Amino acid sequence: QNQKELNEAKEIANKIDKIELKLKVKAGESGRIFGGVTAKEIAENLKAQYKIEIDKKKVLLPETIKNLGTFTVEIKLYEGIIAKLKLNVVA
Repeated sequence: QNQKELNEAKEIANKIDKIELKLKVKAGESGRIFGGVTAKEIAENLKAQYKIEIDKKKVLLPETIKNLGTFTVEIKLYEGIIAKLKLNVVA
């Protein structure tokens, strides 16, 4: 059981490491986002754009993203397995 979950987590991590998730948001002229990008939005967009379903609690966001640009977001899929998602926040 654990080995199967571990293998699935590794597979998902490999997929996520290759993805550049594009998130379109409303932003002001200074590049600051109205609201911000949350773990929930990242999880929902991963599912919508790439059919990868993860729990928003696994998205390790120290704080809400409030600026445009490219970020690396860590996703803890399993004990010891952390995928790095490239997140591109655009207006």
